Amino acid sequence: MRFAAEDRWASATVLEQYDPQVRYGRGRVADLPAETALDMPVQSMARDVEAGAKPKSTPSDIVRRRALLFGFAALLLALAYAIAFKAVSREGISPLEWVGLALIGPPYAVLACWFCSSIAGLGVLIKGGGDPLRINAAAWPARPATRTAILMPVYNEDPEAVLARLWAMDASLAEYGANPQFDIFILSDTTDMAVAKEEYAAFERLRANAASAVYYRRREANVGRKAGNIADWVRRFGGAYEQMLMLDADSLMSGETILRLVSAMERHPSAGLIQTLPLVINGETLFARCLQFGSRLYSRVAWAGLSWWSGAESSYWGHNAIIRVQAFADCCGLPDLKGPRPFGGKVMSHDALESALIRRGGWGVHLAPFMEGSYEEAPPTLPDFAARDRRWAQGNIQHIPLLGAGGLHWMSRLHLSLGIMTYLLSPLWALSLVVGVAARVLMSEKFLTVDLIKHHHIDWSQAGVLLAAIGLTATMLFGPKLMGAAVVLFNAKERKAFGGAGAILGGVLVETLLSALVAPIVMMTQTRALIEIMTGQDSGWKRQRRECDRLPLVEVWAHMGWISFVGLAAYVGLSYYPDLVFWMAPILLGLACASLLIYVTARADWGLKARREGLFLTPEELQAPPIVRKAQAGLPAMPETPPAAPIWTQQVELELRSARVASR
Repeated sequence: MRFAAEDRWASATVLEQYDPQVRYGRGRVADLPAETALDMPVQSMARDVEAGAKPKSTPSDIVRRRALLFGFAALLLALAYAIAFKAVSREGISPLEWVGLALIGPPYAVLACWFCSSIAGLGVLIKGGGDPLRINAAAWPARPATRTAILMPVYNEDPEAVLARLWAMDASLAEYGANPQFDIFILSDTTDMAVAKEEYAAFERLRANAASAVYYRRREANVGRKAGNIADWVRRFGGAYEQMLMLDADSLMSGETILRLVSAMERHPSAGLIQTLPLVINGETLFARCLQFGSRLYSRVAWAGLSWWSGAESSYWGHNAIIRVQAFADCCGLPDLKGPRPFGGKVMSHDALESALIRRGGWGVHLAPFMEGSYEEAPPTLPDFAARDRRWAQGNIQHIPLLGAGGLHWMSRLHLSLGIMTYLLSPLWALSLVVGVAARVLMSEKFLTVDLIKHHHIDWSQAGVLLAAIGLTATMLFGPKLMGAAVVLFNAKERKAFGGAGAILGGVLVETLLSALVAPIVMMTQTRALIEIMTGQDSGWKRQRRECDRLPLVEVWAHMGWISFVGLAAYVGLSYYPDLVFWMAPILLGLACASLLIYVTARADWGLKARREGLFLTPEELQAPPIVRKAQAGLPAMPETPPAAPIWTQQVELELRSARVASR
């Protein structure tokens, strides 16, 4: 099978690389292509660095959008404070209560922004539009004119599962004959030699079966972790590619999604990065299936809102995104941070900083709010979630001194600040609980429930204030979830895809209950993580557990037994104050039952039972997309004969277009 001489894909390099007879006729194919070096200078974080020009992909009304969002969020925060002042000023405000009022400010500010962002997202979904780069335009993805590298960094992962996902992506691209414009790179930082041996064997099978060129490189020294892994590739091979599709070991993306991303990058030369929303799949334990359901049902509203007001100053999650290689090379050479670890040294949470630097360089950083075909997996248990969260906490805390770096757009500073606040909110919440308990103990007669318990009478004006506080907090906390559920419930096709209204409502109810019980546990793990970070304890870089059938009770107690102890001790200590036990019941219950909750939710058999009962169903679970089924089938064996290299001809393009139209 040969390319036409006039075809722009038919260079000598392409023929040699993709024609099966040429490719396999010379014996073993090299593990790596010829190096095409690209300079990647280390970036300065000094205050005098200037920002680049505004990207052309910036929405024209972005100032108005942000004014609306932050204006309404400020009003909600002011309302929350007005209610709080009214609630505690019955007999004057003590110094301890002033501290409590100060502590509730940051959590309510974040809640208000999150709530207003979800309202904006709901409006975008109802009105339509909200896709500034026209990634999901009705037109069929254009034939790529540029070359893209698909990068899969791995670190002591299961090679069979990881490379099966790459095989599925290659096969999906082959359906469009697009493989000649894509090269796959397995960038290994694996330290376990037994895993490395399996990794290389799986790579040879993938290379023998794939229609794309597949390459493999393993570093002996894992300098800079994942960021260093990618930087090494950019400096050695980046010059040969216009885009790189960044993956994680659990990432999966369909061929159409990839082609649409490439097309968007080609049509918008000022776009430096486009981040997709990965849908969570393959959850088996009760914990993973709960995360999977909640993410699938609620995230679309939040994602649409975030894209609406972020514009060309969005953020990056480190995977399932396409990046312009030249923009990354010019802007993302990360410096070593000053000071001892864990604050200093190599940047851990590199993704958010990289997006800020790309925007500083004058490139647009966008979200793809409505794109399907992008997938990832969730941690199977709460301890695994907490371990990953611990690394993220350390990485985000590292960003504190970087907030003052020169040239960053104020939105980039906001994204970095929100990442930091994600982990500061838990200790603030814990501290506010301690302050609230102390205030109750010292000034017991000021509380509504004391009047009810001791004097059998209620001050209805005070009751109204209390109900207003509860109502406002519940609205901001659960409103985004209800909006996401409403979008699905009022759409017959989507309602059916989730298993029907009963399955959705049941899932929302149980997910909300489990989330409420898990929230205080996460508060404790994040607070402990912050204390460890502040005292200089480094989280290191450990292999992630991606599959689990159940956790032994010994392991559960070792991980979370201290939280159960804290919960039980708090219950005993507060038992002298029945009103406090009443108000703090959800928190005390979550803490006291932490070990039991973790043990139950880590079981795959309970996850299977929930599925049989119609709980936590998702569209991808009820009807798995072809790319997911392909990956689940596993990596094929070594072929007896090499596969034919597909070619994107005019006839193939017409047939695909006709099939697309016929399916609508």
